[in-house]
This record gives sequence, C-alpha cells and structure tokens, in this order.
Amino acid sequence: MRRSPERDQRGAIIDSLAPSALFKSAAGEAAYMKAYEETLSLWDVPYTSSFVDTEFGRTHVLQAGPASAPALVLLHGFGFGAGMWYPNVKAWSANHRVIAVDVVGEFNRTITTRSLGAKQDYVEWLSQVLDGLDVKEAVFVGHSNGGWHALNFAIRRPEKVAGLALLAPAASFLNFSWQFPVRLITINVIRTRQTIIEFFGKWMLAKGNEIEPHLFEQFYQGIMHFGWKHKIVRPSRFSREELAAVSAPGLFLVGDQEVIYSTEKAVRKVRELRPDFEAEVIPGAGHGLSVEQPEIVNARVLEFLRTLNLAASDSATL
Repeated sequence: MRRSPERDQRGAIIDSLAPSALFKSAAGEAAYMKAYEETLSLWDVPYTSSFVDTEFGRTHVLQAGPASAPALVLLHGFGFGAGMWYPNVKAWSANHRVIAVDVVGEFNRTITTRSLGAKQDYVEWLSQVLDGLDVKEAVFVGHSNGGWHALNFAIRRPEKVAGLALLAPAASFLNFSWQFPVRLITINVIRTRQTIIEFFGKWMLAKGNEIEPHLFEQFYQGIMHFGWKHKIVRPSRFSREELAAVSAPGLFLVGDQEVIYSTEKAVRKVRELRPDFEAEVIPGAGHGLSVEQPEIVNARVLEFLRTLNLAASDSATL
C-alpha cells in the first residue's frame, strides 16, 4: 500500500532515510532498511508512517484504521519491527486505530539516542510516544519482547491501559528455556545466514510452518549490521506484586509448540498469578503465533476487544 510522506508529530515532513549512525556502516543500514521496506510492503491496508520525538530518540510509528476509533497499540517481538503485523493489521484496523510502534533500542526505524537502563525508562519512553500521538488510553497487543513491554507499561501506568493481549510474552511469567539464550548468543557469534535464519529464526516456528521470507531477511540484516550503541533491558520475570498491579483485563495466547518456554507451564503460571486473565493455547503455532496462525489469533484478539466495550476517542484525523 502507498503511504503519505513521513512527518513528525508537528506535521513537518522529515528525511527518514538520513543515516542514523546506529548501524555499523551506511551500506549495512541501507541493506537493513531495504529489507524493512520489503516487509512493510506486505501491509494490505492504507497506513501512515510518522515519527514522535521523545527523550530517548525519534520513535517511528505506523498507523491504520479510523482516527476516532479506540486506540490499539501493537508492540512487536524483538528484531522484527512494526512491519511484523502484516497478517493482522487488516482485521484489527477495521474498527480500531491501530498504532504499530518500532520499539526503542532495537534495530528498526526508530532512531534511539540514549541507553535504556531500567524498566521505568521504557515506561517513560512509551508514555511520551502516546502523549505525542494524543492517546490517553489504549489496548495493547504485544508479541514476545513486545508483550513484556506491554505488561511492564501496564504495571507502572495502569490508568493508560484498557486491555492487554499478550502473545507469548518474553519471560514475564516464566523463565526462558535454556535453548533460547544459547541460540541467541550463537547467532551473535556465528553470523551466517544459515545460523541466523535456520538455526534461530525457523526454530521459532512450529514444525512445517512457513512465513513470509521478508521477515526473516529483515531479522538477518539487523543481526548482521546493527551496532548496539545503546544499552537495553533484557526481559525478565515480573514479581507477584508487580503482576498484581495490573488493573486491565488480560488475554494470554501461546502456541502449542512454543520454544522459549513450556506451553503447559506458562499457561499454568498465568492462571496461578492472574486467574482473571484468559489464557489459551493456539494450535499449530510456535513462538511466532501471530504470523503462523494469523486467522486464529486475529479472531481471538477481536473477540477479546469486543468484551472491553471501548468508546471512540476525540483524536484528530490521521
């Protein structure tokens, strides 16, 4: 889909292709951005691309759907960027203002300018993004690392969160399995296409599942070329007390072939710590459930959204 020129929150057109100095080389950054655009070409709805200035840098966001509809903020999994929602955005933007955010500190189109050393830093960053977009309250959908960010935000800014849909959130309720950190370390040491895509990327999927190759290509280019100039916080389990601070309704979805932790143990832990959350298993899915089984995930998230009875906002036209 075609998109309008990229603007900041004041409406000024910006040069989004200017070198960011976050990558190891200009050529590497160009290779990554090309792959990012190829993933974004899979979006089959009209959307806008813009930037919001925060104290942590210039945050890139994609928006689709009616501007006055309830806000639905999407936080992507580590390394996949806002474009990863290509199989979900059409269904979710029909009746919601979808805001897909490129998470600060990672390789994507957000231009990070300082390190994030604590959970609260991410809360401040996301609060500033929402303020820049004039979003007072939203439902959050987060996948993997993005699920951790959504939960972290809901713990510390509960008044901003109308609902939480957590898609196999990283750590959060349960520690990672031993294989996940081992494989993640491996792809940062042995940087080959075979290792990054086959050994790590496709390991994330349920047996026999295939996804659009653009997404893996984008991940490969990011691992190869991003410079990691700023510190980020690694996801970890939240305490019982932290999880009790979440006031919003919650939905937890996990694939029946999840690899970052045990499916059964994760569901059991969610039901123990937050018995009010809905916790369900998605059949035929690994860690990438929103791209592996999009029809099932789309329908389940929409069903959850209908239960929230959200009111339209007074936001300006996108």
